[in-house]
Amino acid sequence: MSEHPISAPVEERFNLSKLGFLPLALLVTGLFFTGLSLAWGYCGDRTQFAFSWLFAFMVCFTLCAGCLFWVLLHHALDADWSVVVRRVPETIASLFFPWMLLAFIPIALLRKELFVWWTVLPGADHLLDHKSGFLNHGFFWVRAALYFGGFGLLGWLLRKNSVAQDGDGNVHLSILQRRTAYVGIPFFAVSITFAAIDWMMSLNYHWFSTMFGVYVFAGVAGSSMALMILVSNLLKAGGYLKNVMTVEHNHIMGKLLFAFVIFWAYVSFSQYMLYYYANIPEETIWFVHRNTGSWHEVSIFLVFAHFFIPFIMLLTQPAKRNPYRITFAAIWYLGVHVLDLYWIIMPQLQLRHAGAGAVPTGFHPQILDFTCLIGLLALLTYAFLRKLPQAALFPIRDPRLYESVTLVN
Repeated sequence: MSEHPISAPVEERFNLSKLGFLPLALLVTGLFFTGLSLAWGYCGDRTQFAFSWLFAFMVCFTLCAGCLFWVLLHHALDADWSVVVRRVPETIASLFFPWMLLAFIPIALLRKELFVWWTVLPGADHLLDHKSGFLNHGFFWVRAALYFGGFGLLGWLLRKNSVAQDGDGNVHLSILQRRTAYVGIPFFAVSITFAAIDWMMSLNYHWFSTMFGVYVFAGVAGSSMALMILVSNLLKAGGYLKNVMTVEHNHIMGKLLFAFVIFWAYVSFSQYMLYYYANIPEETIWFVHRNTGSWHEVSIFLVFAHFFIPFIMLLTQPAKRNPYRITFAAIWYLGVHVLDLYWIIMPQLQLRHAGAGAVPTGFHPQILDFTCLIGLLALLTYAFLRKLPQAALFPIRDPRLYESVTLVN
């Protein structure tokens, strides 16, 4: 900690008017591309649209869920370093309701195009019968309601109490936040695992994996930390957080991103090595499909782009403390996370088109993949920019604010 006293930070508010027509442009872009995607999907290939929308939805869902995780972790550990940058993930995590819930509607309506198991009759597939306790219509809806209800409530409650503390500085709200986090973290761990199984792993319900939830969590935590780095540094470049956010905060966020770069590699290698060693068809088929045709090049690229390249980018201390270098690393990691989700989801679409006994045709992005992703991201960014000015850019009366501002690590 610094030995020199500092004056209390002055409350800062995000000035949306400084962005000019950008919010309106984001709204128009989001509505245009979303509407184009919906119309295209309705009039054209419904299966292609369903998978493209699922891909875009999972990109947005994982980023919002990851931000919720970091807010929960902050309160559970009573962390001081993250106070000045906490309002960013709080705002993103509060977008579950209604934005992510609305984005889920096309998936709910096109569930039969996405999930083959939905249309398989009882007794027609012994393996599905064995999994029917989990993969059944009623329980699917119950779980979806729990995900959105739980994540939406946690995101809303954590931000509401944080903003309320800005007004009266009530320290009991910090204790309430901590208790909420103690309940929220186990719920989050179970929910993010089952959501990954429900919406991605069950695209091939014959596939078995006990590590898929951990694999997805590694990408969720890493990509959301990259998003926090990106947004926080953009705010500082725009003249905000000047007297509160320092290179020390970038250093810690860089270390956390670096940790999840390694964690993702560890989980990925462990899953692949165990499947390769066991050589069980129900397990290896997933990797066989993703090493067929040009998907093989994508798989190799992910090894380098998701691990080796960001590992080198973030290895040194100066890389974590330089705002330009760490921002570039964050953008890189976000892009690779998007590719990773595409690699998980899209080979199953090609198998669906090709029929039984076929193999994926390779990495061939479609226009709908881009229109769905651009549309959802633009709308979500618009919602974030509209919500951010509603409260101070950092918790002005948090009990740990002084420790955060004077952080040295």
